[in-house]
Amino acid sequence: MVLTESLYSANWDLGFMNFNMAEDGSVAHTEFDDGEIISEILARLPVKSVMRFRCVSKSWNTLISDPYFTKKHFRYAEMGITENSSRLLYSMDPPQSLDHEALKDLKDHRDGYFANRELDFPVMIPEFSNRYKSIVGCCNGLICFSVQGDDFILWNPCTRYSKLLPRTPLPVFNRHAFCGFGYDSANDDYRVLVGTKEMGEEITIQVFALKTSSWKVLPITNALSISGRGFFLNGALHWLTRVEPNRGNSRTILSFDLAEEKFHEMIPLPYDDDDGGFYGMTILRNCLCVFNFLVGRAGVSTIWLMKEYGVKQSWTQVIRCSKREIPKEHRLLFLQPICILENGELVGNDFRAGFLVLYDPKENTFKNVTKTHNELNCGALVYRETLVSPVTGSVVDI
Repeated sequence: MVLTESLYSANWDLGFMNFNMAEDGSVAHTEFDDGEIISEILARLPVKSVMRFRCVSKSWNTLISDPYFTKKHFRYAEMGITENSSRLLYSMDPPQSLDHEALKDLKDHRDGYFANRELDFPVMIPEFSNRYKSIVGCCNGLICFSVQGDDFILWNPCTRYSKLLPRTPLPVFNRHAFCGFGYDSANDDYRVLVGTKEMGEEITIQVFALKTSSWKVLPITNALSISGRGFFLNGALHWLTRVEPNRGNSRTILSFDLAEEKFHEMIPLPYDDDDGGFYGMTILRNCLCVFNFLVGRAGVSTIWLMKEYGVKQSWTQVIRCSKREIPKEHRLLFLQPICILENGELVGNDFRAGFLVLYDPKENTFKNVTKTHNELNCGALVYRETLVSPVTGSVVDI
């Protein structure tokens, strides 16, 4: 019955085809000879429904597994034709997610627990559950995470398929300085970057390409001062870093182009950051974002978005929160932004309290959404539900 209702709903939106319904609710014989019509209908359905429809027949399974269909479904989601199916991953042990747009309707934090979904983690490594896991990056519905810093896994939490990457040519355990995951559109390939450094040595960069399922070491000799997770946007990974190693706290944004496999010039911050005021960066609304925390008794927390990529003048302050205006119970707030909802509310991680927080900048109000795990600092993120395969990068795995 679920399949019937989903198909009927999609067909109603298209407006060019009618289903004959049997009395028991099943789909009776219809004009299903035209594969393009079926493809158009299925491409407008959520991933969960499409995955279930693979068992309808061999021909539907073949259609859904075709790379052309996968790309069409992905393109429709980007265009807004398919319903928004983004989710917020906020814990890694165990992995848990929320429909991030549904957050705006929460009355209090108890609703967050009911909206929660626990995900099926791929178990591919001995003693997996007892090893520390951290997020490397997210792109097109695929999440890359590391286990204990030296094993890397690509995972589609919606389809539940995953791929354990081969070990890096050079060891990274306990030397894992920075990392990132993104999509190289020029070569239609997904890439994982890992940077390592020994005391007194130059940085070594290793890049994994999904198409060849192999790593290579890049001849990079820059004296870089970057660490942590890189954020993917416009074909490049980005880090908030010091302008020059061992030169005060002044910061800027450094980018690494995945197609060219090289670092680009620094991207300027909204203003000179000589005192290191900007604490971190992320991607919000498909824009680079930098932010700081409340500091001191009269501190002010701000969030900036770069509306036009690479243009300093396009930095826009979207949230300014004065400590004096914050309710007493949130005065010690350390708010790390995760996403901004359509209604303008901010979803963030409150480090100290261990809660996901919903902040309304218009009303200056806070809601605790749900309790987080201690390992949230490994990186919360928003991912889209897609059919992209972590094994091939395109077709659904069979």
